[in-house]
Amino acid sequence: MSQIPTLPLLRTTWTTLYSHTLPTLALSHAPSQPTWPVHLDHCFARIIYDAVIGEGVAPWPTRLKSPAVAHMSAAQLQACIAMGDDIAAGRVGLADADEQSLAARGKKGKRKVGVEVETGGAREGAKRKREERDGDIRAALRGAGSGIPKTKPEAEKAGEVKPLPTPPPTARSLSPPSSPPAADTDQDTKALIASSALSPFRMRVLLALTQVPPGKYTTYAALADFLGSAPRAVGNAMRNNPFAPAVPCHRVLAADGGIGGFGGEWGGKGGEGERIRKKRELLRSEGVRFDGRGRVVGGVWRGFV
Repeated sequence: MSQIPTLPLLRTTWTTLYSHTLPTLALSHAPSQPTWPVHLDHCFARIIYDAVIGEGVAPWPTRLKSPAVAHMSAAQLQACIAMGDDIAAGRVGLADADEQSLAARGKKGKRKVGVEVETGGAREGAKRKREERDGDIRAALRGAGSGIPKTKPEAEKAGEVKPLPTPPPTARSLSPPSSPPAADTDQDTKALIASSALSPFRMRVLLALTQVPPGKYTTYAALADFLGSAPRAVGNAMRNNPFAPAVPCHRVLAADGGIGGFGGEWGGKGGEGERIRKKRELLRSEGVRFDGRGRVVGGVWRGFV
């Protein structure tokens, strides 16, 4: 039996979705939407609030006291989260939802008759350039069955695109979300990396890291050799890893067998800080051994493909 999510959990999930996840997808020109007409967090909140709270016909402040996140019911929060997830996956068109929100507020939409035809070629050209820039990474992942969401055109062909919810589900019709199905952790992590706003090089570094198995370690130099880069560049790309520990940067050590860096700290003769001690503990818990001097025991893992 699934557990009903609490209001604080729903508020946190919703806040993360509209203030971080959706803006990140927009800024990285994620392929789940053909265009991203808005990029700011308050714009995503406005669009979804107007659809859920305003039911697509009224601005949400006419029906709910501000701030919305503090006054929404659990059912309204669930509906906002569901619509945000659908936008992220391309099941709901963001441009259509934006037009509906603007119309509910008595404002003219952003689409202009005739302009779409005149500028369509330029837009398609820009879209092709973005796809060429990041396409190799995303296409390789999709070919490996990584679970990356389909683009909206692909979803339309498969009959998976949902119509814009007007009106959205009411509190009576909503049921608590069931527990998410078990997912392949490696595939899910790859999908998160590929849909992030990271640079293509950082994506390559983090994707390579997902190959290092528990109980093994690699080095900055070995990773750089595989990527055709330099150890320092690899180390810089691993800083502030947003997907730790699923992307196991703790399994990368210095070429001389030293512990290397972790969380902005670097192990050395000056002693080990809290984060370096945490890195060593993680490795030991996975079966990696160290000698009396703190140097790693065993060969370097180089099985990158």
